[in-house]
Amino acid sequence: MKKTVFNPKTLAAPVGHFDRAVKIGPWLFISGTSALTHRSGPIEDRKLSPTIEEQTRETLTNLQRVCEDAGYTLEDLYELRIFITRREFFGKVDAIVKEVLPKRGFVCHAYQAELMNAQMLIEIEANAYRE
Repeated sequence: MKKTVFNPKTLAAPVGHFDRAVKIGPWLFISGTSALTHRSGPIEDRKLSPTIEEQTRETLTNLQRVCEDAGYTLEDLYELRIFITRREFFGKVDAIVKEVLPKRGFVCHAYQAELMNAQMLIEIEANAYRE
């Protein structure tokens, strides 16, 4: 199967040696995405919204940008891996995910993690499928 990489121009270049997404056949594998993903410049200098709600919405918007660049939609997502810095954020994050993705039909994992930038409260990895 052919492998195609995606690095949307609507997002900043990845901070590491990776691509925003890789498509293999009908599957799209999306790298960890955050509210920083569309901001450019040194990662330490990028300013983030201070609340989990704002960062969650920005993160989901950035995931949508990756999906659209590859010819997918958020409805094509079948798996989310959510990394949050505090357990008590999960209820707020889940409510926003439900608002943005009102239909079920995907699996979700959630983890408490220390993220690469001290301002980051959330990061999401995702997989999508489209025939």
